[in-house]
This record gives sequence, structure tokens and C-alpha cells, in this order.
Amino acid sequence: MKKSIARVVLGLFALGYFVFSPGGGWSSAASFKVLAATLPNTTGEHKVLVILVNFKDLQTQPYTVAQAQDVAFNTTSNFYRENSYGQTWLTGDVYGWYTMPISSTSCDKSAIATYAQQAASKAGANLGAYNHLVYAFPQIAACGFSGSSTIGGSPSEEWINTDMISLEVLGHELGHGFGLYHSHSMDCRPYVVGTNCTVTDYGDKFDIMGVSMPEHFDLFQKERLGWVNAGLSPPLTTVTVSGTYWMDAYETPGTASKGLKVLKSVDPTTGARTWYYLEHRTTYGFDSYLTGYTYVLGGVIVHTGSDDNGDSSYLLDMTPGTLSWYDSTLMPGQSYIDTGAGVTITTLSADNTGAWVQISINAQPCARANPTVSISPAQSGWLVSGTPYSYTLTVKNNDSVGCSPADFSAQSAVPSGWSANAATLNLAPGATGSTQIAVSSPVGTADGNYVVALSATNLSDVIRTASAAATYSIVSKLNMIDAPSASKYTRTQKATVTATVTVLGAPVANAKVSFAMTKADGSIITSSATTGANGVASFAYAFNKRSDPIGTYKVATESKVSGLTGSGSTSFSVTK
Repeated sequence: MKKSIARVVLGLFALGYFVFSPGGGWSSAASFKVLAATLPNTTGEHKVLVILVNFKDLQTQPYTVAQAQDVAFNTTSNFYRENSYGQTWLTGDVYGWYTMPISSTSCDKSAIATYAQQAASKAGANLGAYNHLVYAFPQIAACGFSGSSTIGGSPSEEWINTDMISLEVLGHELGHGFGLYHSHSMDCRPYVVGTNCTVTDYGDKFDIMGVSMPEHFDLFQKERLGWVNAGLSPPLTTVTVSGTYWMDAYETPGTASKGLKVLKSVDPTTGARTWYYLEHRTTYGFDSYLTGYTYVLGGVIVHTGSDDNGDSSYLLDMTPGTLSWYDSTLMPGQSYIDTGAGVTITTLSADNTGAWVQISINAQPCARANPTVSISPAQSGWLVSGTPYSYTLTVKNNDSVGCSPADFSAQSAVPSGWSANAATLNLAPGATGSTQIAVSSPVGTADGNYVVALSATNLSDVIRTASAAATYSIVSKLNMIDAPSASKYTRTQKATVTATVTVLGAPVANAKVSFAMTKADGSIITSSATTGANGVASFAYAFNKRSDPIGTYKVATESKVSGLTGSGSTSFSVTK
């Protein structure tokens, strides 16, 4: 079945849906890229709420609450516990079945989520207590998937469109809920890697995030989840020098290295690194599915993955001369040579306890690159002139791995007469460091927003430089503009006076404004109000025709925010 891939750029959190069609093929819609840093909140107990729902024209209940509980909190939880080496597990509840007032002839995921949540809440479920919300319903043709999920989320949301809830679907979709993308394959026949390659979404045969069989997540995915190489997790070995390295059986618990990570390439522009990930599978636990696959069990599986892209897990075919992916491992006695990276990988031996691998790394040439620079915060708070203010300048060394560590000179470009310190960072290729740059304006500098540019220059090659800008805001007072709604009123009307509070032309919200209205006879009425998002506060007064005098009325205003004061005034006249 042909696999289809649709990519869209979504907003801040990269939500999408990922689906397994009943016929076994996959399709997807997702953000094209996310950073590959270790994902947050992936260990410990994860609370899952499974809500079973059906439709007004399809009120079947293809499985029981007990069956759903068993799959979610026994089978799938045990799968996650084993994959994470005991660090992550699932608990929670199953509610339902509930009949939704919608038809099964359309696939309205938003409506399904809304009605499922309403029904569970009415039954007493506290939706805010769960990390993942799962909506499970009888399989309908209108939804062309078996499972669908957000990428991460708090909570994440999963839609299960099957007549029997299963680990294969639920485990895969919860992987998306934890923040993972799919595991792909890359076929560059007749080469292992090359420029003319076919990438297959869901193509990884050895990962539940690929073909959705109940097999372990691959090493790149586990590193993203923090299940290896983080905290109390088992280690993986990042290989930087030639040698012979041991990889423990991938699935078993323990403190030995669960795989190897070898540098493949460095992006000359961004400095992002792509790695070879090596692992050795056995038939332990859920990977017993691999029983009988001699090549898989007898060799080393190789993937690639990139630092800056969570959607970059690719299974490589180490035997591109054959069509099968089940002999794609690097077997004992076989070598793979990447001349561009200067890396040779040779499997020496492999059994049910682990594998020995020899890695040879040639000296790499040095290619200097522009660093990556960022500033925090992008804008200061309100500062009195003469106040020193510290910005954090973060620098990443994008030089190639063959380069020696470099000194980066941190400099500032500020308005004439201002002062700023300089600093130096020593960074190895690929490393990131930060320093504080304190900027100060002269006393008496006029109020305004001033641009501060901070830069970092690689002193090993001074044309390699980068900069970023921030704002230094000098504010000595609040600006206030008062205005009545009319210049004249009769005593049968109501007068309204607005006070607009701004700083450097921008409205100030949540500022308390005091109003003092002096009548024509000298008596005073006071009131207060708080500015809205537009910086405006209002005072209204209904005149008393018998007691309020005619003549000129004066209104004075005052506001104080964060040590700053502003005042204003206006007037109007009152006639009979």
C-alpha cells in the first residue's frame, strides 16, 4: 500500500496527527521539524484517561472496560516500563461507554474529543489530573486511521479507531503523546547512504514508532525520551576516538552501555550534528517478536538521527544489495566505511548478551564556521538612566569536529557614551556557553528604547562572527493623558473622564489610577480605577441637579507603577 506524507508548519507546539490505516499502511500530517533535545516529563508515572465512546447511529461496544484497562495499564504500561528500563509506567482510569450525539459517517475529531470529555467529566473524571486523554471508539470508515495523536501536549490527546484496542496502536500513539515523531527508513541502494535515497515514513521495521509492531523504541528515540544517557538512565557511549566498544543487549535492564553514538556529519551553517546510532537487539521481553530473524539478532542495527530535528530517525540498510530490511544489520566480520566522516564501523561479535564493535575514526580537517548567538532577555525592564543591566549572551561553536577549541570574543555595540564589558568564552566544536554582558547608560539619558547589539567573534578565524540585538529601555515617568467625553455637560447628564497611561508610547495595563474631581464650589470627589490592556482607566460621575454647582470642574489624575509616577489633569464646564 502506498504511503503518503503531508507536512504542514503548525504553531508553537507542533501538533499533528499520525495514523495507521486498517489495511496496514500509514499516512500522516505533522510539523516538519522539532528540536531533538531531550523531551520533558517522560519518566515516572504517567496518568492516562481512556474514554470509550460510540455514535448515535453506531452504539456498539466492541470490547469491554476491563479489556481496555488490561491493554492500557497492564500490557502498554509494561511495554513502557521495559523500554524505559523501569523509569516510566502508566496508570489511570477507563470511563464509558458513552453515546455521542454525532454520526459515524464523518470523522470530526474535535467533536469526538469534546463529547468524550463532557461525558467523562459528568461521570466524575477530573480531566486535569491526567497526562494523556485517549478517546476510543468503534472502527468507522470515515476516519482513515487506526490511531491519531497530538505531538506532546499537556495533556496529549489520542484517538483510537479500532474494534479492539491494542498495544500496537495505543503504544504508538502514546509515543506521539510523549513527543516523538515517526521512525523512518532510508534506502539508498546500491549504497548504504547517498544522494539518491528513498525515505519511507514508518519504514523502520524494528521500532513501534515505525511499522507499529510491539518492538522497542530505537536508540535515537530513547535518547530523546531520556531513557538512555540522562539522569539515572543506562548510558550510551558517544565514540570520539578509535577503539573497540561493548554494547549491552539492548532490551535488558542494567548499567552497561545500551548502544554507540558516532558522529556522521556537521551542518556547516547551523553546526547541527548528525550521528550514527548503533544497537544490538535480542529476543528479550517485548522484542521476542524478533524470534527467528537471524540477521537482526546476529548483528548490529544502525540508525541516523540529528541533534536539531526530532523527525530524523532513519533505519539504514547495511546490506543494500538485497531487498529485505530484515537482513539490514551489520553482521560480525562486516565493515561499513564512511569516507566523508572518516569513520569505519566493524561488528566483531554479537550474541544474546551484547556485541563488540570496532570503531576507527580518522583525523578530520578543520572547517571554521560562524557561531550561533542569542541574547536573553530580548528587552530589559524599565530602567532609570545610569542603571547597569546584564544580558546573557549564549554562543554555540559551529566549527567542525576536526577543529581545536576556540576562543570567542564577546563584544557589544552600544550608543555613544554608554559602557559595556567584554568577555571571552572558550568552546569546543559543538559546545555552547554563556556569559553576562553588563550594559549601562549615562545618567540623564533621555527616555526611550535603545538598541544593544552583542556579538561573538571566533578568534581562530575573525571573519567567523555573529550578533544579535536586544533593547535597553529607559523610563523615568509614566505618561498620562486625560480627557472628558465632552467639554460641557448639563446637570441632567453623566460626565466621563478617561486617563490613558503609557510608557514610551506603549499602553500600561493593570495600573491603578486615582481620580480627584474638584467641583466649581471647591468640593472634591475621589475615585480610582485600573487600566485595561489599552492603558485606559475611566471615572464617571452623575450630576445632582439640586446640589451640584454650575461652573468649571477640574479633574486631576495620578498613577504609580513599579516606582514610576505619572500625573495628568483636564477640565470641563457644567451648565444648567
